[in-house]
Amino acid sequence: MTIDSRLLTRPATILLLLLFLAGTARAAPGTLCKISDISPERRTLSVTCVIAVAQEGRNLLRFLDQFAGIDKLSDRFVAVKLQDASGQPVPVELRGNGLYSFTPGKAARPIELRYDVRLSRPLEPGRYALTSSLGPEAAFLLASDILPEGLNLVGGLEIEFVAPDGWQVATTEPTDGEHFVISDVSRAVFFLGRLRMRKTEIDGMRLNVAIAGTWEFSDDQIVTLSESIARSQARMIEGRETGTFLVTLAPFPLPLTGLRSAALARANTVILMLNPGNDRTRTVRHYQRHLAHEMFHFYLPNAFRIRENFDWFWEGFTRYLALVTLVQTKAMTFNDLLANVNDEYDAYRVNPLRGGTSLIAASPEKFSDAANYEIVYRKGLVVAALYDLELRWQSRGKESLPGIVKALYQGYARTGREIGNREVLNELSRAGHLSKFIADYIEGVREIALDELLEPYGVIIERNADRGGARLVVGTRLSDRQKTLWAGFQK
Repeated sequence: MTIDSRLLTRPATILLLLLFLAGTARAAPGTLCKISDISPERRTLSVTCVIAVAQEGRNLLRFLDQFAGIDKLSDRFVAVKLQDASGQPVPVELRGNGLYSFTPGKAARPIELRYDVRLSRPLEPGRYALTSSLGPEAAFLLASDILPEGLNLVGGLEIEFVAPDGWQVATTEPTDGEHFVISDVSRAVFFLGRLRMRKTEIDGMRLNVAIAGTWEFSDDQIVTLSESIARSQARMIEGRETGTFLVTLAPFPLPLTGLRSAALARANTVILMLNPGNDRTRTVRHYQRHLAHEMFHFYLPNAFRIRENFDWFWEGFTRYLALVTLVQTKAMTFNDLLANVNDEYDAYRVNPLRGGTSLIAASPEKFSDAANYEIVYRKGLVVAALYDLELRWQSRGKESLPGIVKALYQGYARTGREIGNREVLNELSRAGHLSKFIADYIEGVREIALDELLEPYGVIIERNADRGGARLVVGTRLSDRQKTLWAGFQK
């Protein structure tokens, strides 16, 4: 999962109320926020910042209250206190929903801000990666939701961590040796814990892997998987992203039951939490799929300058491209890919919105309810698979969905041009005779008949009389054209 960074901001009329340097939107070098008293047991931490107030009279201080469908985030901030340069308290008033007001004296500046953050609130498991979290073995701290709003307009901010004994910090943010120097608060992510870290370089991409917790699979397997995914995806779209990238793995902050994962790709960092199931093989396959999906976000949409929400493409279609990545790395077979498509289709068939909400309409409402969310993710994956197979079929293997993403990446991400629904739909239409498909299944609400649509590509239904049920598989008697289609997946 990735989040449109525009969700992290508020209008400038609010954001400019709190700045680190009076009358300007840039902090003085060395402006410091200190994060200390990090308690994995209590799941709390403390923050101390020195701020220079932007205006005389009453000032407003705002903490993030809502993000990605999670409400009342500002309840996590407690014991908010201000004092002036002489050590005298500055009265501060809570006005609700994370908004505070205060009126400092004219002479005693700058102002020291102190507060505690409680991260003990339980969440729906899939949402744990969307906000800062702290557990016994690791913490993911997102600067955007542990620091006051407004700092994302400030350059030159420095953050210092006083970590628990034995804990380390992994991040893509640069350091001056003592502090991390933050240019964009909305992108900064810090992973803390008793970390095992590996580093590698892939065509200019410095890939760091940081792991916390104990797993049934080895660190070497995690690193090898991350490297193979990175190489495959860069080759797939001729990716040329450079700089430091971070892939993480940690347990959830609270005990859970059953196989679950939660993840977020923010800027150059993948946050990934995993709770293993009883079946090791199933756990590994689940982890592979989720990691490949999140790592594709390094390109789509994080490398693009997006104009509007088109989650149906950068989430639903990217989930399918993650499966293609795993086929290319030989971590998955054609039949594994089809099994995943069929699983998503089964979930889509019982979705109450399947006949009334298009992929495009569901995308901006992704966090409004589970049905919209699953239209974007599950129907999005199925439609991506059907589009890819039909395009490969029409072009006799010369065109593919990865080729479409490559063209978008080269034409928009690499040039900095804005992109939205129309540009993506135009590129999808350009490659073949697919206008009706796009009108029916992306822009429209025509229901999907999966078996019927897959039949031309040599996919058959294999029934198991002993165990019951059926599965989709690539047939053994394929025409030359069908063989060409499936062979193209491994190029």
